[in-house]
Amino acid sequence: MKKAAEGSVRKFIRREFFPYWKLFLLLFAVGFALGTVFANVAYRSRGQNVIELQLFSLENFSSSQFYNKDYFFYLLPRRLMGMAGVQVIGATVLGTPLVIAELLMYGFFCGTFLGIVLLQNGIRGILLFAAALLPQYLIYVPAFLGMFTVICSMSGQVKWRTAFFGRKAVQYCLWCVLFLTVVLWGILLEAYVNPLLLQRLLKS
Repeated sequence: MKKAAEGSVRKFIRREFFPYWKLFLLLFAVGFALGTVFANVAYRSRGQNVIELQLFSLENFSSSQFYNKDYFFYLLPRRLMGMAGVQVIGATVLGTPLVIAELLMYGFFCGTFLGIVLLQNGIRGILLFAAALLPQYLIYVPAFLGMFTVICSMSGQVKWRTAFFGRKAVQYCLWCVLFLTVVLWGILLEAYVNPLLLQRLLKS
C-alpha cells in the first residue's frame, strides 16, 4: 500500500511538475545571462566621479549588526506578501505571464549581483554572495518553483474557461497554504541562521 502511494506521488510529480521545470530553468538562464552582461557593462562604464557600485560590499556587511527578532518581523510581511501576491495573480489568466516575468527577473538580479560581487571582491565575493543566500534559499527556491508549477497548471484551466471552482479551487488553496508554510520556515532560517553564516565568513 505504501509503495503504491509512493509510486503514485512520483508519477504525479513526473507528470505535473517536470514538464515545467525545463522551461523555468531556461527562463532563469536567459535572465541570468542578461544580468551578467548588465553587471559588466555597468561596472566598466562607471566614471571617475561616479560612486562605485557597492552591492554586497564586504565593508557594509562587516559593520552591520543583526537583531534576529526584529529582522524576522521585518522579513515576515515582505516574504509572505510576495508569495501571497504571486498566488492571487496566479489564480487568473495572468498567472503564466507572471511566472515568466518572475523567472526572468530573478535570473537577471542573480546574474547582476553575482557579476558585481565577482568584479568587486573576486572569489571572496562569490563566497559572500553564496553565504547571503544560504540556507534560506534552499527553502525558497523549491517553494517558488512548486508554486510556479501549480500556477501554470491552474492558469491554463482558467484561460480555457474550464472548471476552476469547487474541487480545483480547494486544491489550489491547499497548495497556497502549503507553500506559504514552507516560506515561513525559510524566513526563520534567513533571520536566525543566515546572519551567523555571514558573520563567520567575514571573520575568517
